[in-house]
Amino acid sequence: MTDGTPGVWTRPGRPRRSRRTHPPDPLARLFLDVSGEVPDDASIARMRRVSAALNLHDNDALWSVLAVLEYYARLYEVMPDRIRKVGEGGLDTMRVEVREATDVLMAQHRDALARCKETIRLAEHMIHEHEERYRATLAGLNEAALDALVDRAANRIARAAGNRLMGAFAAATREQRARLDGAVAAFERATLEAGRQAQAGAQILERRYWRTLRATLALGLTMLAGAAAIAVWLAVWRG
Repeated sequence: MTDGTPGVWTRPGRPRRSRRTHPPDPLARLFLDVSGEVPDDASIARMRRVSAALNLHDNDALWSVLAVLEYYARLYEVMPDRIRKVGEGGLDTMRVEVREATDVLMAQHRDALARCKETIRLAEHMIHEHEERYRATLAGLNEAALDALVDRAANRIARAAGNRLMGAFAAATREQRARLDGAVAAFERATLEAGRQAQAGAQILERRYWRTLRATLALGLTMLAGAAAIAVWLAVWRG
């Protein structure tokens, strides 16, 4: 072909279609065989421009590649619209789903917030009860500790007072014992002195007794001698 359009060409291994079902343009027929779609005028013009730029011959194998590239070019042209349509539908669906999910999350959030408030209220009530129990326990412990402290202080004071009392009693006992020992010693000395004085008095009395006894005996003997003398005198006088 002198105008850059390929002649009647079929892909190897594919049966040749009837001319009544193919477009009259060989290039359009090639695009139909490759892609299964009828090309528009813009696609045919673009393929002719590329073939002229590449200086393709009628039996060149690049015609099939050119048809495939044109097919993908058409796909790339229509793909944004398809993506936009699909995206718009998906976006609306996503908006609805997001709205529904947001409503569900808000309901769950409100429920969780109500539960949190109830939990906080219960926690505050439990904290208040624990504080009261802690205060009561602390008061009991303080009272018990105070009683124990008072008992310890009383025991210490009692021990200190007892020790001091025992010390004073021991000192007084030692002093009284010293005084008693002194009194006993003085009594012993007085007893010894009284014994010596009594012994001396007894000796004096004994000497006086013997003296009186001797005087009495002497007087008796004198009186007997006088009586005898009188009796003799009377006897002599009578006789």
